Amino acid sequence: MSPQPPITLSRADAARLGGLIEAAPASARHLLLERLEHELHRAHIVEESSTAGVVTLGSRVEYEHVESGNRREVELVLPEDAQPGTTRLSVLSPLGCSLIGLREGATFTWDDDVHRWRLRVVAVRK
Repeated sequence: MSPQPPITLSRADAARLGGLIEAAPASARHLLLERLEHELHRAHIVEESSTAGVVTLGSRVEYEHVESGNRREVELVLPEDAQPGTTRLSVLSPLGCSLIGLREGATFTWDDDVHRWRLRVVAVRK
């Protein structure tokens, strides 16, 4: 897997995500929780006032598939607020975990062991 871009989290999001990880029973630990925990540890933590242009919980994020140019907009939410089949995307989904903390213009690689895509954050709206 190629190196991912740096990420920034607000103190409030870092606390919410940390609580989500800690509240998960050991039997429910899975790759996405471990990935989220890794992201939390590598994140630059800042005050909410310093998150303009950063994907945070509650942000509406427009992203683009770099190779095809296809775009989609989602709202990044906690798992209990996600609604399958809508644009409300859980931070515990593979894509949600990849988007949290990225800045507008950041490009990241999405790899599911079969395919590899490059996705770019086009816009972040609070």
